Amino acid sequence: MLQEEVVFAGPIKGALLDAYLLHGWYRMGFLIFTTHYISVTGDGKQHRACWLRYKVKDVKPNKHKTKLLSANKHLSIACELFVLTEEIDALHKKYVASLKFNTSKDLDQLLQDTNNEIYDSNVITLRDNGKLVGCGIFDRGEHSIAGIINFYDPEYKKQSLGKFLMLQKYNYCVLNDINYYYPGYYMPDHPLFDYKLFLDKAATEVYLPETNEWVRYNEGQAATSDAIIL
Repeated sequence: MLQEEVVFAGPIKGALLDAYLLHGWYRMGFLIFTTHYISVTGDGKQHRACWLRYKVKDVKPNKHKTKLLSANKHLSIACELFVLTEEIDALHKKYVASLKFNTSKDLDQLLQDTNNEIYDSNVITLRDNGKLVGCGIFDRGEHSIAGIINFYDPEYKKQSLGKFLMLQKYNYCVLNDINYYYPGYYMPDHPLFDYKLFLDKAATEVYLPETNEWVRYNEGQAATSDAIIL
């Protein structure tokens, strides 16, 4: 079975972050790690974790994305260097309190590197008449970004702000000539992370650690058919 690895390598920025992402590694607080099997609470099984990336130039518009943009056109959107403020922290706590699954309630503890010493972190903010209603945090490399977390005011759940923030991260890549957007991993046999395929399955690639290569989503589905290990 493929093993989990975790390292602390000091500042992970620019081309170095690109290199880690290219080989299926991802941020976890200060650390960077890789794994290919995930335990899901309650079922006692190991599920295959498949790392994803979008080829930004291949993402195509569709009716779903157009509808999402239209539904949220009243929101003010900004992108800036990430700074953990009381306003952002309060929104995160409100979001976590609405979830039906367990996750870190403390954004400072979740990110750990909140001063951009290790990673170059940015935040996309969504505001409705000045009120902060959504945040999307990502780390920037030289030619790629890694989506770290999206959270929003539960009162705006029907507006699909999680997916809208993914769309804004994609737009950031287009505007800044970024080649790849890494949204993290998903599990082929578990629906919890299916939203990470939202932008465009045809433009999505899956990492195969056995051969150290990225393949199209459909090919990756066939190659990771050993989704559950008892």
